Amino acid sequence: MTQPSSSTVDTVTTALRDAAYVGIGLGVIAFQQAQVRRQELTRTAKARMEASRGSFDTLGEAVEDRVKLIEERLEEAETRVEALLDDVAARLPDQAQDVVATARKAARDARSQVRDLVARAS
Repeated sequence: MTQPSSSTVDTVTTALRDAAYVGIGLGVIAFQQAQVRRQELTRTAKARMEASRGSFDTLGEAVEDRVKLIEERLEEAETRVEALLDDVAARLPDQAQDVVATARKAARDARSQVRDLVARAS
């Protein structure tokens, strides 16, 4: 068996070294590309999160406006019902008026408690 010449060994050594450098270079490039992709994904996620936050804020404001409108309408309806009950109660005998007054006070107390619970929940 013949031994390879020194120039052949040098050529193989150089080729292996070059291959190692190319492999390391490709690894570095792949790592850098992964970092760039990560940064792009982070920017995209942040942008979407900000857009979503704006949508949630807008939705929250819309819900709040609707709740206020409903409260106003309920107060109007409550005022009308109270006026009707005043009219009906005025036509009743005294004993029945006392019963109606007690029932109305209990209803007002219940409404007040419900409003307090809703206010605490929100």
